[in-house]
Amino acid sequence: MLLIASETIRTSRALNDVAREMSFTLSFFAAADTFAELMLGQSRRIIVLTESDVTSATLHALKAARDRTPFGVIVAADRTSLRGSSEAEVVSKLVELDNIEWVGKDFDFDRLSASARRCRRRMLRISRGEVEQALDDGQFVLRYQPKVERTSKSEWTTREAEALVRWHHPENGLMGPLEFLPEVEAFGLMGRLSEFVLREAANQLLAWRKRGIELNSCINLASSQLGDPNLARTCAAIVRDLGLECSSFTFEVVEQDLADPDAPHIKSLVALRAEGFRVCLDDFRVAASSLSAFEQLPFDEIKIHASALRRAQNDKVAMTVLAAVTGLAHNLGMSVCAEGVEDEETFAFLKTIECDKMQGFLISEAVIPSIIRRVYSAMEGANDEVA
Repeated sequence: MLLIASETIRTSRALNDVAREMSFTLSFFAAADTFAELMLGQSRRIIVLTESDVTSATLHALKAARDRTPFGVIVAADRTSLRGSSEAEVVSKLVELDNIEWVGKDFDFDRLSASARRCRRRMLRISRGEVEQALDDGQFVLRYQPKVERTSKSEWTTREAEALVRWHHPENGLMGPLEFLPEVEAFGLMGRLSEFVLREAANQLLAWRKRGIELNSCINLASSQLGDPNLARTCAAIVRDLGLECSSFTFEVVEQDLADPDAPHIKSLVALRAEGFRVCLDDFRVAASSLSAFEQLPFDEIKIHASALRRAQNDKVAMTVLAAVTGLAHNLGMSVCAEGVEDEETFAFLKTIECDKMQGFLISEAVIPSIIRRVYSAMEGANDEVA
């Protein structure tokens, strides 16, 4: 899927963050004829338009592509202002499109991300049969993104790799998780997919260890799976059948209602830890609901969302709160990981809040095991580049 953006917003941080989080490939256009060329073909697209892009030529290109390929349109402009401009007639035709979102001139990551997700959901048409066939035929594959841990004030060591699932769809090509996981969950097939991911990740750990590479694995669990009373036993059986320790795996889960310690999902997390697995609270955004029950949570780690890091870098109050949260986590025996670390400025900032771990494009993108390149510290303390 392509995210087609105007040159006038090439430098937008929010746009680039959404593209990376949602596994979009970015293409840019500066003129109507370039835009028309990019609309050729049958790939699904989400198009981001600014006010200067709302023209009759753009509308013509959209209409020409409408019967050929599914697409969504996000307009980063003021709708009222456009209706009062010389392009008012174009706007009236544009709003008739089936898949259009308006985010305004001053859009941020959250607004743009929500609109992009809605656009994509309207385009996806994946059947239960396709998902079942993909599971039967081995169309799902894993990519691994390293997570590094601070071992001293200046040294970081790779000790974990997050297993991220992709789908080699026979028609749509390589699809990111947000393009198919909602359907997998809706069809009740998330448990089967997660068991596949756990087995594949476990076998990869074994392959790495045969080469002397001692890494652990991080795996995402869907919220719907936490209602399964047999989850912990099933996962433990898979891992132990392969001769591995449950402590070699960390399950990452997103925040739910954390107020009730007797809720089924809390019991599942407790059961996973009882089997020896580590549990991480993913996408942590320093919400009040999280803080209110922090000391009662059955977590070994929290992973701070990239948006919370950015706020803290630009706001002293947010930075103070985040540093306090990190300190509280440490006092409770939890480690703290920063996700979405992409530049040296963010890397330097992590020292101020005493963050333990990090992952992101500054370290490595998610790649296939055979070409992953990282610095790995062996038992002897030597640093080797691992292929």
